[in-house]
Amino acid sequence: MTSTQELPNTGHSNPQSAGVLAPALSIGFGAAVLMWVVAWILHMPGVRVSNAIAIPMLLVPLLAMCMLWIPGVPPSKRVKAGAVSGLVAGLVNLLILGSFITEQPESTAEMSEKANSLAPNAFVVILGSITVSIVVALLASLIVRGKQSETLESRKWLSRFAWVTALTYIPLIAVGGAVTSTDSGLAVPDAVTSYGAISVLFPLKLMAEPRIFLEHSHRLFGTLAGFTTIVLMLRVVISRVQTLPKVLSIVLFLAVSAQGILGIVRVADASTAFAIIHGVFAQLVFALAFVIAIMLTRTWMETSPSEAVVANAKKARTVMILAFIALCIQLVFGALTRHMHSSHAMLSHMGFAFIVMSLVIIGGAFCIRAGKADPSGKPIRIFGILMHGIVTWQFALGFATLSLAWTSDNPDLPTADTLHTADAIDHIGALVATLHQVSGAALLATTACALVWAIKLARGPKIK
Repeated sequence: MTSTQELPNTGHSNPQSAGVLAPALSIGFGAAVLMWVVAWILHMPGVRVSNAIAIPMLLVPLLAMCMLWIPGVPPSKRVKAGAVSGLVAGLVNLLILGSFITEQPESTAEMSEKANSLAPNAFVVILGSITVSIVVALLASLIVRGKQSETLESRKWLSRFAWVTALTYIPLIAVGGAVTSTDSGLAVPDAVTSYGAISVLFPLKLMAEPRIFLEHSHRLFGTLAGFTTIVLMLRVVISRVQTLPKVLSIVLFLAVSAQGILGIVRVADASTAFAIIHGVFAQLVFALAFVIAIMLTRTWMETSPSEAVVANAKKARTVMILAFIALCIQLVFGALTRHMHSSHAMLSHMGFAFIVMSLVIIGGAFCIRAGKADPSGKPIRIFGILMHGIVTWQFALGFATLSLAWTSDNPDLPTADTLHTADAIDHIGALVATLHQVSGAALLATTACALVWAIKLARGPKIK
């Protein structure tokens, strides 16, 4: 793993220091995340695209990702980087390929006999999948082999992997929101396994039931996020970066591990309380991932704000702290509303939304003002603009959710034994409610990023 280590921060880049492994990890994992999202869409109940169409569509993200990022590798190493990137993507994709290579029972009742049993052609499919991934990545590397482009140093590839990790949490948050919006949280009876099968070996055929599909795919995305987080932590810890990102990467790993345990307890005990904690904590973890990604950028490390930016950042910092705290309180109200269908929680959520919106708008305005004072404040200005846009969208979604998805009835969640008699899913209401939840997570993460930038800029330039 020496290829991921950083040179001393001398202000001069060494493009050759990245080697091949660091780019390959960023490219391979990034492509795999995109491929997982495409696979999820193509295999949704009611969609079920044939393999003849699905496989080429799954390879497009891999080809595109390689063509986009391989030019950052020195020309002499691009072919090798392509091969290793394809290998990385192929290995990561084994986590979902397992659903295709197991025995496919006709019903969950047959799982006691066929759980974790591989199909006769399993190993052929595994080797074929990895080989195809390598070939596609090699093809991309050959296409861009002679392209003129800036060679990226190791720090940049580590930064890109941090962004890939943060973005991995988006489908996890989205599918988790869909699980709650469709009352799918108890569709799979066992907490650690899925109907007795190791999660990555749960048969695709049994995911035709919508609620099982949502709950199980949420677990798979959680596995992907956990795996990516482990790799990020290891890369950050052995790299020559500041202490704070190293500590936070370890905290992120521990938080993701705790989040997985919360999910297990929630299902094992059918606990509404743990469902609420699980939902709230997920968004805080999501925000932390983006904060780490920011701290690993070259812009963060080299920023030197002017006095005007520092003065405005100090004002923004105070308001941003209040805005972030308010968003956390609003997050709890929202979770209580979604999981308990409490009218009191819903009214609190609605009323407090006006306070949150006011603080976010004011805080965003301070961030934009700090960014306009000097080019060194550009990053915080971007987040201020994003805060204004997202909070407006979120406010509108809140009213849409209230009219289309809110009910004061507290339904019994369908379980494995009652799925066949459960009410049909309200797709429109579930979609709006999930969008509202994902947008809230995006607003919290954006505000957290703006807050850490305000803190960073308010401290002023480093004294050399």
